[in-house]
Amino acid sequence: MSKARSFAAYVGLIDTAEKLLTKAGQATVEQRLITLRGIYYGTTWSLDYEVESKRSVPGALIRNAGFLTYTGGNSPHDPRPAFGKTTLLQDLKDSQSMMDGARSVDMGHLLIGLETRTNTVARTTTFPEGGTGLEVVTWMGDLGGGAANLARRRAKTPTLGVDYVFHNSSSDYGVSDNLEGDVAAYVVAAGGTPGGVPSFGRGGVGDAVRAHLLPAASAAWKDRAASFARAIGGTTSTKGITNSSTVVDAVAKKLTDFGYWYAATRWVPTGELAGVDAKRTCEQMEGAAREIATVFVATLSKAIVAAPAKIDATAPYPKPSMTGPCNSRLLKLAALSRGVGLPRMPSMPQGWFD
Repeated sequence: MSKARSFAAYVGLIDTAEKLLTKAGQATVEQRLITLRGIYYGTTWSLDYEVESKRSVPGALIRNAGFLTYTGGNSPHDPRPAFGKTTLLQDLKDSQSMMDGARSVDMGHLLIGLETRTNTVARTTTFPEGGTGLEVVTWMGDLGGGAANLARRRAKTPTLGVDYVFHNSSSDYGVSDNLEGDVAAYVVAAGGTPGGVPSFGRGGVGDAVRAHLLPAASAAWKDRAASFARAIGGTTSTKGITNSSTVVDAVAKKLTDFGYWYAATRWVPTGELAGVDAKRTCEQMEGAAREIATVFVATLSKAIVAAPAKIDATAPYPKPSMTGPCNSRLLKLAALSRGVGLPRMPSMPQGWFD
């Protein structure tokens, strides 16, 4: 086997993995889903850990603890004994950000959101970071982290445009495959209720993913943006999201809250964000979050009108916002620091998606 080159090939990898995991004793689809998610996030053998541990091993471990919290306490089994000497684990890792023609989906986001939906607490409880576990591990984690990053960059370059969040060379935050993965996390196996408890029927994870991705002209694929928009509070028609202002306000609040949390728990404890930079970052946060929310909602609305076109941000973009108040106590404290960092609080897991 090797890295998947198409959605069909990726589903084939999932099918193979499920057969091996079932043979190893993981009889339920939920058990296999948790294990498959652990290939991408929340374990010491995950792709996320491989990347983040190069930056900071303690930070990577804290991320794992956070994923444990936000998914509802699910601790994945190590799939390597079941996979044996095959290259399946690496093939799945290499296939996280999948492209198939004009379509692209981040499969890690799909799987972790799908798993989180199986847990009532994680799916419905609002955490101090500003959203539910499902929101944190999908779109809010992506775009809230993007708000923090944009605010931090604007502390030095106030004219930096919001389009950076949606189009960047590192494929982070609001790039198309991330957004498609976040949307898929809500609509795969939705059973008529996007973001609700997954309905797998007699199938497995592979069957659910296959039904979303294949064929490209399927009703599920065509309706994905509208289904997701309704799940986050939008009302929709063939003209797009009809209550955009209301949705933007709600999303902006969530991204602001998560952006403050992300900055305060990721960069302040390491001393990377302190003094005047912390103050300026904090003052840029609300404006950055509202711009991102505006683009996000507009992107979904355009995707509804142009369905089944990919969910991808396009111009025009809002102009960079003026600075505003700093409404984060931790960033205010960091502004008084000279770079030694604040002590990490046990209840404050690190922000997720870079």
